[in-house]
Amino acid sequence: MTTVAQHRAHLTEALGTVEPIDMALSDALGAVAIDDVTAPEDYPSVPQAATDGYAIASNDALTPVALPVAYDIEARDRTPRVHVRGTAVRLTSGTPLPRGADAVAATADTDGGVGTVRLSRSILRGENVRRAGFDAVAGHVIVPGGRRIGPRELGLIAAIGRSRIRVRPVPRVVVLAIGSELVDPRSGEPGVPEANTHMLCALVEDAGAKAYRVGAIPDDPATIAATLEDQVVRADVIITTGGLSGADALIAVLGTIGEGRAVDLALAPRARHGIGRIGETGTPVIALPGHPANALIAFEAYARPALRIMSGFGEENRVTIRASFSASWPSTSGLMEAVPVSLDLDGDGVVRATPIGDGRGGVSLGALAQSDGIAWIGEDVTTVTPGDVVRCTVWDR
Repeated sequence: MTTVAQHRAHLTEALGTVEPIDMALSDALGAVAIDDVTAPEDYPSVPQAATDGYAIASNDALTPVALPVAYDIEARDRTPRVHVRGTAVRLTSGTPLPRGADAVAATADTDGGVGTVRLSRSILRGENVRRAGFDAVAGHVIVPGGRRIGPRELGLIAAIGRSRIRVRPVPRVVVLAIGSELVDPRSGEPGVPEANTHMLCALVEDAGAKAYRVGAIPDDPATIAATLEDQVVRADVIITTGGLSGADALIAVLGTIGEGRAVDLALAPRARHGIGRIGETGTPVIALPGHPANALIAFEAYARPALRIMSGFGEENRVTIRASFSASWPSTSGLMEAVPVSLDLDGDGVVRATPIGDGRGGVSLGALAQSDGIAWIGEDVTTVTPGDVVRCTVWDR
């Protein structure tokens, strides 16, 4: 029997990591930065107005006052000019302050005058001013290597003038379900509503990869082979569910068009698992169990960590905590058991993990939906008693 740690290591080796490429910033959303991104200079390089209004010397506006407007600065004028004491300069947000000005009176705090402007209140030094280096300081790392590029990172990298970045691209993951009994939930046809690909695509995206949902296909060797071969062109990884019971149609197909094997995994709830490779480049195939709850647990136990490493993330697991189990729980020796739990703080500030369900008949999808996380009970544990400390991974919600 293969332990979860052994299978996860094997899968991680099979997936490897996506090769780094130099990518246009417009295409880099979700990718992982390879190197530290450093600001080449202060941004902004000079103090700027943070709002539309009037640049002033704060000492000229310690009380409500009227000031002559010396000149206007256009938004396109990026060269700081010299401020004349006792006057105001009309300007827009993002415009460099004239040298000698140290504050901006927002238009809302004035009468909006053109030749002379009346201020309705005192303006303090630095008010409505973005100092030099406000967004990024020269020489400082603004995006560390290993960070996923999100909207905030994109905005900051673009702001310092970068248009390209070296990244590890987002892995492309094709997800399909195998089973002649499966039907699309929208079809209204008799059969078992296909839930796995909807769930797994969401889990894949949450792990930082890009999911492509194929949906359900019949448990027919010719159809399975044709579908897998069609999907190789757009997949870095293929995830399947089902097709592992009975005659193991999926494993037989993998052996025909590539290589594959079933895995007797030391994971409870017990189910069939598999792994394989197909295509000229040896695209990895992760074969998960067909029951939705078992597929979710298998994904969390070994597929998600492998995908995270493939993507280049430094953190491969969800947030993990140690919690005090609140009930007695029989566990099978030699198996790692996944138990959905609710997590709460007691009066002493101790995190308590309360199992959802009794474990008989396996884990239900409803229990997982209600849970705050999963408690992972080790292979060497036969009984959990109240107060025992267990490792729990926490859902991101």
